[in-house]
Amino acid sequence: MNSKTQQNNVQSVSPGAAPQAVAYSTAEKRTLALGGLGWAFESYDSFLLSLLLPVLGLVFGVSKTELGLFISVTAGGQIIGGILFGFVADKIGRVKTALICIAIYSLFSGLLAFTHNQQIFTLLRFFGALGMGGMWTSGAALIAETWRPERRARGGALMQMGLPIGAILAIGLTALVTSLTGGLEQGGWRYLFMIGALPVFIMMVVAYITPESPVWLARQQAKTASRSAPVDMGKQNLKGLLLAFTFIFFIQYLFWGVFTWTPTYLREVKHLDFLHSLKFVLALQTGAIAGFLVFSLLADKWGRRPMFLIYLLIGAVAVALYLITTQPLVLMMAIFMAGFGVNGIFAGSGPFLAEIIGDTTSRGFLMGLAYNGGRLGGFIAPLLIGAVASVGGFTAGLATTVVAFLAAMVVVWRAPETKGVRLN
Repeated sequence: MNSKTQQNNVQSVSPGAAPQAVAYSTAEKRTLALGGLGWAFESYDSFLLSLLLPVLGLVFGVSKTELGLFISVTAGGQIIGGILFGFVADKIGRVKTALICIAIYSLFSGLLAFTHNQQIFTLLRFFGALGMGGMWTSGAALIAETWRPERRARGGALMQMGLPIGAILAIGLTALVTSLTGGLEQGGWRYLFMIGALPVFIMMVVAYITPESPVWLARQQAKTASRSAPVDMGKQNLKGLLLAFTFIFFIQYLFWGVFTWTPTYLREVKHLDFLHSLKFVLALQTGAIAGFLVFSLLADKWGRRPMFLIYLLIGAVAVALYLITTQPLVLMMAIFMAGFGVNGIFAGSGPFLAEIIGDTTSRGFLMGLAYNGGRLGGFIAPLLIGAVASVGGFTAGLATTVVAFLAAMVVVWRAPETKGVRLN
């Protein structure tokens, strides 16, 4: 790559040029393997905690409030780790940073298997979450900078599929260990965290054969050759950062708002106990996988903005169905649609953040800041919806998501179309 191209903030593919059907390069395949598998194993670790909360409550003898602390420190660690390792990825490279993050969450997941009190568990969970947050930042930047511009959205969407795949892996292994041990409370839960230590051994091999981002390498070579000041943050980058942050904030609000309270809402308001069965989880995760696949097929053809708007509309219709119907079949369809729209919209988050922030030596840091800072929306949503629900009922609480849907649509509408943008 010519280092002079980094002087241009954004370069686009020729307007009338049709994407060529070029075979996937080795670099594209291997960066997807690193980013996608790393994200899937991180998702396993995150979702496993949700599945084991009732068991941990019995094992440690703690209240629901204390169990909530496990979730809170995980979220806090992910936010800090995502921003911190975004900075690290700009300094030492995307591949090395991804492997470091995988090693961190693998190590501390394995150590959780040997804890005997909630204080040590909480501390270890926080340190493990630092690696979880950093994995997305480094992996998303690597794929965005390696995949061809005309199919970058496909690479990002395929990486995001690791989220439901990791969740399904956690469900399957939990069911298997439960069957083999006769129950998790007697120590079976420890085996599940031991399994969480294995990814680093798998990913060491994957990382070894994964090439570094050509954009990052070109910047390093240019700095060494010219010793001149590198292209850094400008007004355009900061404007892109603000748009990226607000977009992630609102879709995180929707994700955590919808999926934290919907099961409780449908059980207590709609009186549908079946929602705590495996059917609910599978409908949600199947919808998410479908959403990621559709996004991967269409986003590079239709553009980011149309796809985001369609997904937000599908998610809004799903929430509306929650509120107006009690028919089990319709509600199951709504759960699938929520997985498709509210989960699936994250398929485009990595490429979109890289493209809208633009060219800068701090791309990894800014992507981490936007994505993980935007997790504040996920932190606020359960609290705000719960507070509103306690005063005006669950319908009023979930209705706050309407504002978030509209706000996210406004952000997308104001953002430039980034389809085909070249990153330098």
